[in-house]
Amino acid sequence: MPKRPGGFVSAPIRPAVYAVGLLIAQQVAGKATRDAFFLSQFDVTSLPLMAATSALLSLLAVLAFARGMAALSPARMVPLAVGASAALLTGEWVLSGPFPRLAAVAVYLHTALFGATLVSGFWSLVNERFDPYSAKRAVGPIGTAASLGGTIGGLITWQAATAVNVPTMLLAMAALNVLCLAPLLRLRPPKALRGGDRGRVVAEADPSGLRLIHDFPYLRNLAIVVGLCAFVEALVDYVFNAGAKAAFPRGPQLMAFFALFHTIVGLLALVVQATSSRISLARLRLPGTLAVQPAVVALGGLLVLSFPRFWTTILLRGSQAVLRNSLFRSAYELLYTPLPREWKRPTKVIVDVGFDRVGTAAGSGAVMLVLGLTTAMPHRVLIALAAAAAGLTLALLPRFQRDYLDALKEGLREGDYDADSSAPPEARPAEAVSVDGRAAPPTPPAPPDPLVEVTSDLLSGDPVRIRRVLRRDETLDPRLVSHVIRLLAQDDLFADVASALRIAAPRSTGQLLDALLDPSLDAVVRRRIPRVLRVTPTQRAVDGLFQGLRDERFDIRYRCAQALVKLRAQNPALRMSRQEIIAAALREIETGRRGGRSLDHVFSILSLLLEREPLVIALRVLRADDPALRGTALEYLDNVLPDPVREKLWPQLGSPERPAPSGLSIEEIRDNLLRSTASAALRRSTGRKR
Repeated sequence: MPKRPGGFVSAPIRPAVYAVGLLIAQQVAGKATRDAFFLSQFDVTSLPLMAATSALLSLLAVLAFARGMAALSPARMVPLAVGASAALLTGEWVLSGPFPRLAAVAVYLHTALFGATLVSGFWSLVNERFDPYSAKRAVGPIGTAASLGGTIGGLITWQAATAVNVPTMLLAMAALNVLCLAPLLRLRPPKALRGGDRGRVVAEADPSGLRLIHDFPYLRNLAIVVGLCAFVEALVDYVFNAGAKAAFPRGPQLMAFFALFHTIVGLLALVVQATSSRISLARLRLPGTLAVQPAVVALGGLLVLSFPRFWTTILLRGSQAVLRNSLFRSAYELLYTPLPREWKRPTKVIVDVGFDRVGTAAGSGAVMLVLGLTTAMPHRVLIALAAAAAGLTLALLPRFQRDYLDALKEGLREGDYDADSSAPPEARPAEAVSVDGRAAPPTPPAPPDPLVEVTSDLLSGDPVRIRRVLRRDETLDPRLVSHVIRLLAQDDLFADVASALRIAAPRSTGQLLDALLDPSLDAVVRRRIPRVLRVTPTQRAVDGLFQGLRDERFDIRYRCAQALVKLRAQNPALRMSRQEIIAAALREIETGRRGGRSLDHVFSILSLLLEREPLVIALRVLRADDPALRGTALEYLDNVLPDPVREKLWPQLGSPERPAPSGLSIEEIRDNLLRSTASAALRRSTGRKR
């Protein structure tokens, strides 16, 4: 996860990171425990019927949960559901002693009702907590924490498989839920505690989630994709579970296998999330990142059909789970961020869980149908169906980039309406009434907002359209700066982007500094921001660049120091703390390498405190072969360097001991250094002419 000086992750994201880690750990442990518990009590042929039944029952729960999300808000509904889950798990543990088969069914239903529902509710809470731009920066650390939680949950279950019986895991799952409550409560967005009664009125006035999904193609397409993915997973999961049951018939062995499988899946998802999520979103964009999972499933299905072995089934199921929990999840959750919260609350859980259950029920029905009609090689038929459904999913995904941009535009158009308004944006004009109670005449459509058009150009990826915006005569609107900052990563656009941002920098210094200090942002963007700020000689820019000197990346610190040198030259009156300069130099000396750019960087920092020209000359002399000049340079440095810096820096200058005092003043030593280097340069020039 991206680190920030002084903390593991930035403060606003931290509760979400802890909550999702615990939530996913509980979910992974729950899946392994559910499968092991059920298959130790029932035959594998009971799985499709159980999966279909639990999917249909969970649909009713999802509708109720969606209603609760709209009425109470995710900030209240999600912690309540997590607490209820912990209480029910404890009751199921009590039931498992006298009635193990009944408890196994209860645990299976519990996992279906609460597992994906709680995760969907959590992401609804995240989507309300962060705006679309912040969400893109937050989704990386949160996704990484989710993958790490999956790994930890699998490890806990794997180790517990040899130490405790399967039902005892129910208590561990309940404990994870209880631990999750504290960070969930801290994640509440501002004013979340004041929406109680008003939320209930909103629930009565808002259109139902199902109607919104039916009316808006963007939501409808999301629901179809979720259903298809669940359909594919149900088919592949049955083939995988059947192979596991045949290979490991006993309960403890099954739980150990499932736990090990989910541990490896979680670990691989963590690696993929940490290394590829940001790159994939930047290069493949949303539809390309979404397409990776179904593409791999389609190819993996062909592999299983060509080599029908249990290990190929494990590869197929594992790759599907890894990609769903990393790349697919990161891109999918971003699709909700542009939507108004009044649409997200009643629809997200229905799409995430309701249509997931519809897909699961359809997949389970397909399994039962194939098992009933096909006696020869039913597993191959199921894998072929899964590969075909994955291919259909691929065909639906390209439209999401356009739909996402359209949703962003709509969000900008509606950006000035009351954030607490209960009605969807399109519904509000129709609800206007005249003084006498009759419907007011329809409002003529507003002309296109130029800001929306400009934003569309900046997000288009088309260099021609982007340059047209950047080369306009007027200064960038501050609302566009966040979009333009991300374009710093593109080499072909850098000159135009930097020029536009330099003009806008005096009004947008805060946004530039926020991006500079954000460790989750692309490093190329961050290290180019000081090149923008170096022409903004203000105290605010100086203070922010000094914070950049504490960054973990050397290239960021180096660029910040170079920018500070430029600002000092432009405006010597800018305040630069002596203590901060010395502290920054000491950090570089202690952590940097000897010589090279590290030493250049130290001297750049010191030039903020000391006269720059003699320092630069002294460093150049120390790298030359002239012993006399070297002695002059060392004597100068010995006299001007602050004591703590001199003690730490001296060993890196290649001198075992300090020079003997000459008795000259600092000014005389400096003049000697400048004259000596000038004479040496003249001698070299004369020698070349001869």
